[in-house]
Amino acid sequence: MKTLKTSVLASGFSRLKAPRWHLGALWVSDVRAGKIFRIDLDGKVTIVADVPDRPFGLGFLPDGSLLVASMTQRLILKLGAEKSAIHADLTDLATGYLRDLAIARDGSAYVTSFDADATGPDGFASARVLLTMPDGNIRSVADNIAHPNGLAITSSHDLLVAETLGNRLLGFKIDSDGELLHRKVFADFEAMSPLGICGDAEGAVWAAAARQSLFVRVQQGGRITHRVHVPGRHAVACQLGGQDGRTLFCLTVAANPNDYPNRQQTARVDITTVDVPGAASSIRLAEIGSH
Repeated sequence: MKTLKTSVLASGFSRLKAPRWHLGALWVSDVRAGKIFRIDLDGKVTIVADVPDRPFGLGFLPDGSLLVASMTQRLILKLGAEKSAIHADLTDLATGYLRDLAIARDGSAYVTSFDADATGPDGFASARVLLTMPDGNIRSVADNIAHPNGLAITSSHDLLVAETLGNRLLGFKIDSDGELLHRKVFADFEAMSPLGICGDAEGAVWAAAARQSLFVRVQQGGRITHRVHVPGRHAVACQLGGQDGRTLFCLTVAANPNDYPNRQQTARVDITTVDVPGAASSIRLAEIGSH
């Protein structure tokens, strides 16, 4: 097993979520600050948009439009140059706050939703993966998941879901109409609860370990091949990108906020270089952004 170390790319954030590599930069949402940031490879930070109602999951439509899941409003917003518009209203289907967002190649958007206070079989039954189709159709496509958090769509068109309280990753085949078929366990973890995830070109998954100072690369079946330790930090989410697709962006937050002068701004982006690049879609975006 290989162990990697990180360096700091950018810091001074409140609570970062949903990293996405797009057009030569990392895009992240800051849930507590209510902002979307764009971070260049040299660490330059630009505010893309203000989203006061707790932005979480991010994704880009085929035409390049940016979608964001508004946690408390239970809306998916499309952010424009001057104002945002409602892309999908999920208030009738979402049983709790919205979380991560992933967009398929046809523009279908998947988002996770659960009540953070719900536990046990009855509570988990209300946790869902919701789907918004390009034609406006909205429906639930998966339930009975023990707190679904991070999402990733693989190059083989599977949807992976981080089942945080189930200590595992679930995999689904995406059907032609957006339905999720052939539910399976991609990987079980004995002592780790996965949060944010991303896939690489070999079909393995990088996952953040909830409440731990650890990111891991896991293959289907559960074999861990690489670890990234972030001492004194808690892992939150990760994304592959960079000009060659081999930069792993690791979102972290202070394990002990008292160690920092400003306790509300302890989130940051750490980076390391990995052997296997991101999935083909991420690499294409990186190439576009380099021209």
